[in-house]
Amino acid sequence: MTKTSTITYPPVIGGQSPLTKTKRAATYIRCSSDEAKKEGYSPETQEEKSKELIKNFGWQLNKNHIYLDIGFSGSTDKRPELQRLLRDAENKEFDVVVVYRMDRFFRNLRLLLNTVGELKELGIEFKSVTEPFDTSTPTGRAMFANAGVFAEWMREVGLEARNEGMIKAMKEGKWLGGTPPYGYKLNNDKHKLEIDEEETPIIKMLFGWLVDEKLSEYKIQQKINAMKIPTKYDRLGREKKTKSKCWWNRRVIGRILRSEIYTGTFYYRRYKYPGRVKGENNLRPKEEWIRVEDKNLKIIPREFFEKAQQQLKKNKELSPRNTKQIYTLQHKIICGLDGYYYQCATRHYSNKFGHGETKYYFCSGIRPCFTPKRCSAPSVSESRILPPVWKKLKEILTDPEVIMRELRDYLKRKNKKNQIHKQLNDIKNTLSSLNAKRERYAELYAEGSINKEFYDKKTQECKKEVERLKKEEEKLSQLLLTEEEKQKRIKSVENLYHELKESLKSVTYEVKREILQRLVEKIVKTDNRLDIEFNIPFTESSLKPASECLTDSRRIY
Repeated sequence: MTKTSTITYPPVIGGQSPLTKTKRAATYIRCSSDEAKKEGYSPETQEEKSKELIKNFGWQLNKNHIYLDIGFSGSTDKRPELQRLLRDAENKEFDVVVVYRMDRFFRNLRLLLNTVGELKELGIEFKSVTEPFDTSTPTGRAMFANAGVFAEWMREVGLEARNEGMIKAMKEGKWLGGTPPYGYKLNNDKHKLEIDEEETPIIKMLFGWLVDEKLSEYKIQQKINAMKIPTKYDRLGREKKTKSKCWWNRRVIGRILRSEIYTGTFYYRRYKYPGRVKGENNLRPKEEWIRVEDKNLKIIPREFFEKAQQQLKKNKELSPRNTKQIYTLQHKIICGLDGYYYQCATRHYSNKFGHGETKYYFCSGIRPCFTPKRCSAPSVSESRILPPVWKKLKEILTDPEVIMRELRDYLKRKNKKNQIHKQLNDIKNTLSSLNAKRERYAELYAEGSINKEFYDKKTQECKKEVERLKKEEEKLSQLLLTEEEKQKRIKSVENLYHELKESLKSVTYEVKREILQRLVEKIVKTDNRLDIEFNIPFTESSLKPASECLTDSRRIY
């Protein structure tokens, strides 16, 4: 015999029988990892059991009210389907929320009590399939709170046990670092590294080129790429971002030459943040390090490895980039063909008229160490590219109205003013979604559901996308300036010009460089065309340090 739950309304006029309304149900399903499936509450199981309970009570379930979050932690409320459920609850689209277990809803007591409390204020009940408690009574509410405490405790104990298990595996010498380094392969039965006899000669060859032939990393890269030797990804059958085969990135070569693992020794827990710069500020206390020594992993003798580190240090000291030559547009020019930054260099010449030097810029894409496909953009001398940039900057400073004229022309030409608000709103929503993603990846990494390599890759992708969207948001916001704001900006530029007026009359090379570095955001060079993006500080005092001006600036085209 099935149970029927109804809502009773006051009798209608005329003495007719009371009206009844069947409850509308919603079900929430969450599964953070494959571990949940092993414990018997896979998404399919949760949905099946929830539907069975809803049917037994005679409630209605609309397919749009089945909310499914896969790969999300229960310790946070940053879950897309949970947020959709809460929005639908505010719209009174259902009368009761059903979950398989309370920890499927939350594993955080504060969030659990707050969310269930909000649902109650909206007149929506909360029901668990496997945990019978009645939140309308003091005893039921106490049981509910205790269950929430237990769910949070289970999560924390699970994380602690997982961390202890990982530390134990580290001390046993098991490999927890993702893809094995070049020269090694993973024994899946023992979860330990083994020497790859096919890759070992390549490792010895790289160290030999560095120590014996004293080659730079760039020269080593050229040499190994000319030999068409497969990389680790090539051997594993993985596709690289560059879509290339047998092409070695210089950073990969640098990591190999600096990796202590080739001496048979490697460390866990050496750095606080493994994916960041491995400097002294990132080091953990030595007592927290886990040192693993395995003679079976030794490819390079310790003495030879130390010689390699000394040679790397010498190469760095002798590198041309460490000379004190300065360039006015350093780090400002971007190639319009492939998006790489232009590098700076100096050409020395000698002829019958004497000796001299020519400063010039060239796209990084012409160097094999950056990309397997050579860029076709020609180099450009500083004497050719500097005058038009300097002329445009002086034009803006002496006649600020030119900024607004170009802005109005841009809006008229593109006819996109009506779309700007929509684009800004889309960017805002996307930024919110990306922040939620980063938090989710952090939770999954803390729970051990994803490895470090995957976590670093995804968070870096999110970071780059956030930076790109914020720049786009700033550009779009510039197009929506009111007339009053435009006048303020014109006044700011006029003030800046008066402060720099004397310097502009008799400017030295060093002062010109300082001004351009502060006021030019970037220059995109495409063939003979220059698209210059200025960064004019709109502050009360335009001569604040550059770092302060950048926080309150707008880009002008």
